[in-house]
Amino acid sequence: MSNPLLFKGELKMTQVRFLNGLQTIGGNIVEFSTANSRVIMDMGTAANFAEAPITELIQQGNLPDLPDLFTPNAAAQYEHQAIFISHMHIDHIGALKYLQAPIPVYLSRPSYELYQELINLGIEAPVANLRVLEIEQPLVVGDFTVTGFASDHDVIGALALLVSDGVHYFAHSGDVRLNGPHRQRVEHWAQVFQQQHLDLFLSEATAFSFDTMDENTDASVQPQPLTETSLMPKFKEALHQTRDLIVLNPYLRNIERLNNFNQSAKAVGRQIVWDKNFGQCLEHFYSEQNWLILDRDVNIDQIKQNPQKYVLQNNFEQLSLLENFDHLLYLQSNGEPLGDYDPRMQQLLDFLQAHHFPRVVLSVSGHASQADLLDLAQAVQAKTTVYWHSFHPQKAAAALEKCGLATLLPERNQIYYFS
Repeated sequence: MSNPLLFKGELKMTQVRFLNGLQTIGGNIVEFSTANSRVIMDMGTAANFAEAPITELIQQGNLPDLPDLFTPNAAAQYEHQAIFISHMHIDHIGALKYLQAPIPVYLSRPSYELYQELINLGIEAPVANLRVLEIEQPLVVGDFTVTGFASDHDVIGALALLVSDGVHYFAHSGDVRLNGPHRQRVEHWAQVFQQQHLDLFLSEATAFSFDTMDENTDASVQPQPLTETSLMPKFKEALHQTRDLIVLNPYLRNIERLNNFNQSAKAVGRQIVWDKNFGQCLEHFYSEQNWLILDRDVNIDQIKQNPQKYVLQNNFEQLSLLENFDHLLYLQSNGEPLGDYDPRMQQLLDFLQAHHFPRVVLSVSGHASQADLLDLAQAVQAKTTVYWHSFHPQKAAAALEKCGLATLLPERNQIYYFS
């Protein structure tokens, strides 16, 4: 189904160009531009890649086709421009470290603070011109007005972004879920977007990347995926399984979950011992609490003497620390390695097997289900919906068209004009 306002042709007013993220999970980058203004949503990379000249990285599709931003001393093509980041995951910020142009980069305040902490820790490379985009405070960038809305994802500070050129309205969902602790945030921005009669709604479609259960399978016997709410009872249950040491491998950028882990462990008589990086980030966001940090407050020998009193936060880089223990239970909660596609995953499994350490997976998706994605698009009721951030966006588009909504499967680097 097509939208009469969306077409390929000569310049009329606003150009929309999809630079990455169309047939893969992550790397989403879209550009909105007029003759003198440009705003870009997200600046990620879909995968790690070897260092190479910028021109080669652009030709390979590892970086977006924006040579003016990645080339030193390149002439500015726009009088007004800015980059807006939906959230602090590598597949949405990974290309920022290559920027050479003095372009401002806007994030939510929590994302900004997390970014600065990660830079200070040496986890992220310094990025110039980082700025705060306050929630629901419109920011004018030349011909465009951009507004950020608090959203729900498995990282602190996630945004949905609304862009207007004064005539048309466009929106970027960012990565989003409806089964998380902040569903009301998503429902709020969906209602606002619906009221604006969006010309274009860009929605992630991660859940359509994977096969779901057969339609003849009895859904009632399928295990329900964990949510942030149901995760903590499962965590407490695991803590009661043994008096041996519990090892926890979580994801650093999900600050809210880390705090919930800490509170849940205390509730059952254990304390989490965090490494320096995790501890420093947690102390920044939750300064009123007392945090145990390895080698500052507790050392390995103390943990060995009373393993039943502790949960040791550990990540793949410090896996060798676990060789200090004869028995432990290893809980993986979205910490690296993230999946079977990562060769480090097999290394982790081999290590645990060699030491006879049992592993329990306590993962929670940060992405909406297929049904929730369709519900969200129907709530927004945009004139045209684009599904991306997916290996199979065409599946999502076909499902939404059955609901009577218009969709577009854009081509990479193709310019679409709104008149």
